[in-house]
Amino acid sequence: MFNSTHLKEVFYQSRIPQLIGRIDFTNMQYNPAFCDFLGFTMDELAALSIEEVSHKEDLANDVHLFREILSGRRNEYEIEKRYIHKTGEIKTGILNVSKIKAQGTEEEYILAQIIDITEKKHMETVLRESEQKYRLLAEHSSDVIALHQVDFSYQYISPSVKAVLGYEPEELLGKNPEEFIHPDDIEAMLIQHSLIGPENTSMLVTFRCKKKDGNFIWLESTIKALIDPLTGEVKEIVTVSRDIQHRIETGERLRKSEKLAVVGQMAAAVAHEIRNPLTPIKGFMQILNAEKEINPVYLGIVLDELQRLEVIISEFLTMAKPHAEKTSLVQINSLVGQVVQLLQTQALMKNHEIDFISNKSVPSIIGDPNSLKQVFMNVIQNALDALSEKGRIDVSICVDELAVIIKIKDNGCGIPEERLLKLGEPFYSTKEKGTGLGLMISYRIIESHHGKIKVESEEGRGTIVTIWLPIHQKNNSN
Repeated sequence: MFNSTHLKEVFYQSRIPQLIGRIDFTNMQYNPAFCDFLGFTMDELAALSIEEVSHKEDLANDVHLFREILSGRRNEYEIEKRYIHKTGEIKTGILNVSKIKAQGTEEEYILAQIIDITEKKHMETVLRESEQKYRLLAEHSSDVIALHQVDFSYQYISPSVKAVLGYEPEELLGKNPEEFIHPDDIEAMLIQHSLIGPENTSMLVTFRCKKKDGNFIWLESTIKALIDPLTGEVKEIVTVSRDIQHRIETGERLRKSEKLAVVGQMAAAVAHEIRNPLTPIKGFMQILNAEKEINPVYLGIVLDELQRLEVIISEFLTMAKPHAEKTSLVQINSLVGQVVQLLQTQALMKNHEIDFISNKSVPSIIGDPNSLKQVFMNVIQNALDALSEKGRIDVSICVDELAVIIKIKDNGCGIPEERLLKLGEPFYSTKEKGTGLGLMISYRIIESHHGKIKVESEEGRGTIVTIWLPIHQKNNSN
């Protein structure tokens, strides 16, 4: 069939599937690439017709075009055609059919070449199916899914926007979300939008959005930037937004309920604490009224109970009112020394001892000296109240890399383990006439100084209170 050995070699060595034969489909020859394309040997292909390896749905179009060649109306054609592989797999190729003439004899032949696009068609099918799935997901999601241009104008918005905001999707296309954001939230949102980029591709934001009826509701949006792999720049932005109005309202109601519950508990506790001293006051006043004579013993008890009332009210007010701290550099070593000196006389009168281990190299901290003094007074006073005869309190100060550490250790009665967990709660005290407010206030003061308190105790062996206070940064850096 070939007049040239070189042309024959090109045909057989070509990686493009090819076949050649007479125009009446006799003397058909296939190159090895064609055999590999369909999975048959040359002998197997020779025993098969083109119809047997062609997909039935594509055969009619192929036959029609081939007749066009036979009639002389065209000399070649190109179509996308499916073939049946030996395994039954569908192979897809771009079929190019040409009518050629042999030199000298002018005999006509058919030359067919196939470009294998099976993998490409498979990927297109996968992508198309994937796109359909994601579109179905977007169109049936209760969340509002939107695709934006880089300037955040809407390219696509899911139908759920109708249920959430009242707009038809078409009403928002081309518009910018800024038109619908609450004026009080717009500045924060613009700042958030400006942060989206190749280095920060995702964020979560909450804002109020205007509905079609003019009302505003709270939305929570996840913003995701899509990056162009070639340029590394943001090419589009996807947002997924959900209505959190109910969550916000529920949270607000819960906070109000919690506040009311706390107020109720505090009111009940205060009433209970105040009633305790009022009961003996009322009783002794009734006795004094009946006897028409002032008894110094009764009067002393009444005055003691009135003083207790005053302490309860003062502690409650201290805890309740906003506390405006005046911060300055505080020399903890000196401050603790002053408190120890103030309480030393009281300790000696009860045959107790307070030992203060001074550390002259203690760095300063930033804090309110009056508030901190109140804490140390309260903790050391509690330690004194826990002592029995010949009791002892050891106060020491040490320093680590980050904090000044104050330890107040006593050898008093100690606190049972189950009661340690409740320390710091209002109106819970280990003392018979204590309110528990003093320790609660101490906890709050130390927390406001970014420090912490730890209480360790063993019943019958004593208690250790450890207070950490962060070192002033200037000192820390040196």
